[in-house]
Amino acid sequence: MVLRYSFLLILFLCPLLTSAQATDSNGVIFHEDPRLAILFAKKNDNGLKSIKGAIYSQKGFRVQIYYGNDRNTANQRKIDFIRRFPGVASYLSYVAPSFRLKVGNFKTRAEAYELYRQLSPLYAPCMVVPDIVVINSLKNAH
Repeated sequence: MVLRYSFLLILFLCPLLTSAQATDSNGVIFHEDPRLAILFAKKNDNGLKSIKGAIYSQKGFRVQIYYGNDRNTANQRKIDFIRRFPGVASYLSYVAPSFRLKVGNFKTRAEAYELYRQLSPLYAPCMVVPDIVVINSLKNAH
């Protein structure tokens, strides 16, 4: 019984010993993640968010380095690509009956073509294809 009351006493005293980030005049505690500012940023004239760094999707281009119906070949090609180009994102998808391996996130066809020129001797056949890409400008914002 004493152990139970001791536990309850400690349970109620612990919140009093911790510190908070900020309080308002009513004593309400606010814990805000700085990434929330990205969600609530206003859009500028271009339709893009006006915050210094953001992650968003838009129409763009990727380089397709595999198209076929062999899962093992698709996985091996993805592993090989990740080893050779660790900083470039890769996306393996399955649309029956074929696997597609696309790499990169590029706003323009010209940017994707630069990677295509590097990849065409390694992964034939490959081609630049339109896709919905993820643009991450947070890494460039600092």
